Amino acid sequence: MTDTDSWLTPSRRRLLSGLGAGGVAALAGCSGRSDGGDGGDTTTSEGADGDGGPTTVRIGIAQGGWDLIPARDTDFVSNLVYTLVYDNVVNLNPAAEVVPELATDYTKESDTQYVFDLREGVTFHNGEPFTAGDVEYTYDWIQNEENPRKNYLAQVESVVVEDDTTVRFDLSQPYAPFLYKVHAVMWPLSRTAVEAADEEYNQQPVGTGPFTFDSWDSGNRAVLSAYEDYWNGAPAIDEVEFRILPEASSKVTQLETGDVDIVDTVPAPFAGRIQGADDVELIQTPGVSSGRVDFNTDVDGLGERQVRRALTWAIDKQQIVDTVFTGFADPARSVLPNSFPGYAEEISDFNHPTGDTERARQLLADAGYGDLSLEIKTSTRSEHRRAATLIQSMWSEIGVDASVKSLDGNTFFNQELEGDYEVAVSNWTWLGDPDTLLYLYHSEGLNVWNIADDELDAMLEEQRRVTGDRRQQLVRDIQQYVYEEAFSAYTYYPRRLQGISADIEGFEQYPNGSFRSLDGAGVD
Repeated sequence: MTDTDSWLTPSRRRLLSGLGAGGVAALAGCSGRSDGGDGGDTTTSEGADGDGGPTTVRIGIAQGGWDLIPARDTDFVSNLVYTLVYDNVVNLNPAAEVVPELATDYTKESDTQYVFDLREGVTFHNGEPFTAGDVEYTYDWIQNEENPRKNYLAQVESVVVEDDTTVRFDLSQPYAPFLYKVHAVMWPLSRTAVEAADEEYNQQPVGTGPFTFDSWDSGNRAVLSAYEDYWNGAPAIDEVEFRILPEASSKVTQLETGDVDIVDTVPAPFAGRIQGADDVELIQTPGVSSGRVDFNTDVDGLGERQVRRALTWAIDKQQIVDTVFTGFADPARSVLPNSFPGYAEEISDFNHPTGDTERARQLLADAGYGDLSLEIKTSTRSEHRRAATLIQSMWSEIGVDASVKSLDGNTFFNQELEGDYEVAVSNWTWLGDPDTLLYLYHSEGLNVWNIADDELDAMLEEQRRVTGDRRQQLVRDIQQYVYEEAFSAYTYYPRRLQGISADIEGFEQYPNGSFRSLDGAGVD
């Protein structure tokens, strides 16, 4: 495999390049499954008496209004479900590195051409063989339908089927994040299944993944079953049941009583409770989220760099970490979470984690804004509201009169997108290439800050076109630039917390919360 991912360490590159067709999938999922997927000696997680009956793993999950067509979903929770149903051409392993999955190998033929060698012997859940034609169909479907993430492949000029096991992507220009974007959207669809189900496809998705989608009682539960003909061996777990449990306290209680075996996220205030419980474990990895305070530069005062820096200096990030996340987070600096490849740990200029009230007050006075009044908008999520309230109090200490307004998630997000806010408190969540978060600051990106900065735009555009050391330097420079300009104050990096029954073996946590490693896990 020709390595095109400059974020991999030399040792990881050697490991990945040495993996053959049979070894790559172990990284994409989890090692420890027998090739035959024999779960006959495994007891059920539902309390069977050791009779070798079927095993079921029940997952408590926050919401159930999923979109199970990967390029079309806009929420984070849908991904937790459909990544067990579909495989990808390339996927991410638990270290957030791109590795082949339905591809056995890929080659970067030039700066604008990638060739993928595809795995033989793979079938969709409807029994049809998977071929390069399905990759082409999926790309066409993404481009021809109204899919929120179709722009991820905007640099692709064409997808060419060279033969049943070889597919080529021709790009219009060099595009460094290409492989990560493929991972985000290219989960091959079966043309037959999509056309047969039509509008009902979302309730009966068909992939090539380790589990088939059996049933969905919207708002209540969904059930997946092991795919016996899975190319990497049938999972040892026979059934995965997602239970929709919106209340965090209910999820934690059901984990403790054994009514569920895994909970998708554990709010930090409940983490200590799980740590002290019998027969369950708290597992954690560095997260893929960054808490942020966004400043609308069109608002009087907030267009001034010195004012934004003053407001950032006034924030005691450590207090937010300790109060809101009971220590299960780290103070933040960059738009990139500290678990990201390319995170610039060396960012320096201002704003110690505990802030500096006196310096903040002086900066405001020097800028002529000693009596600033601001409205903070945020969502109704507990951590957002609590962080906003703490920031309101911190700003009052430097003479800023701030109010907090909480809105439901969609209303809040839409108002920020429309520029209908002064200050916004929430977080970004993403796992993948740094470009996805950095490019938000481009004048033609999401740009909720109303920035018009030619120097920043030029750096953002160049980092998409180059690779290697030059790109790594640009990614560091962009983080430093955004940090110094203080378009946002980044406050915390929450850790990914999940709760799991001690009976589940071989489960490996992914930074984005994915349950993909269930294809190689079992129940003791």
